[in-house]
Amino acid sequence: MLERTPQAFINACFSLLWNSGYSTSINDDLRSWADFYSQTNPDGVVNAAADPAYHRLEPDNSFWLAVYKRGTRDIIACIAQRMIESDDFVEMQRNMEVWYGKEAPNKPHLELAMPREAYPAARGTIGHPAGLWVAGSERRSGLAWLLQRMARAYALMRWSSMEWQCGNTLEPVAARGLPINTYGYTRCDLLTDGWFEPTQLSQKVFMTSINRDEMHLQIAGDLSLIEVNANKQVRDVVSAARERQSDAPVLTAMAS
Repeated sequence: MLERTPQAFINACFSLLWNSGYSTSINDDLRSWADFYSQTNPDGVVNAAADPAYHRLEPDNSFWLAVYKRGTRDIIACIAQRMIESDDFVEMQRNMEVWYGKEAPNKPHLELAMPREAYPAARGTIGHPAGLWVAGSERRSGLAWLLQRMARAYALMRWSSMEWQCGNTLEPVAARGLPINTYGYTRCDLLTDGWFEPTQLSQKVFMTSINRDEMHLQIAGDLSLIEVNANKQVRDVVSAARERQSDAPVLTAMAS
């Protein structure tokens, strides 16, 4: 029987990226990610949840993936991931600890958009992704779809006790259905509709989530797609995934 493990998935992704004209690196230094991200997006915001200025981010609890044009060292896509231990991840967002760590008490807290029981009961070891970026020249290449899943699988390898992957996204992304249709989450719940300190704006912010069992099911299904399309490119795998998705029932509607 073929393995359907996070390691097998990562190996298949490396081969798929190579066939598509890319190479990949995994880096444990989030300072280098923050430096790259701020230089690449000078008008953007470095996600404080993965910013070493606010958190102890070391090889034991964080990493980032970078994708290059094969034969160059020019990064054309990246994503960071942080491991969080929490008794109540919704509360960590509400009180801003996810973003600002020990400085959270000095920041305006979130007003939750829904009753607490309406959110997933995310606790324990949680993977928290941040800073997904794809260069304009590589849009529609499928890299956003693949990088989210690679970060998820690699986090499961690194942190064997991981029970959830939970992220955050803003309204323009959520409105396009990207968290579920592209990034592979199974839930996208409205977290707050008001002032959001990390962006210094009043806006809708969503909590995205997928639990451990769902992650392993996703890895198994996506690995099969990659194997069937082993000699093709990332965009071909993503096209096959979208065809499969259009034939499947919707698991969870976006809460808004």
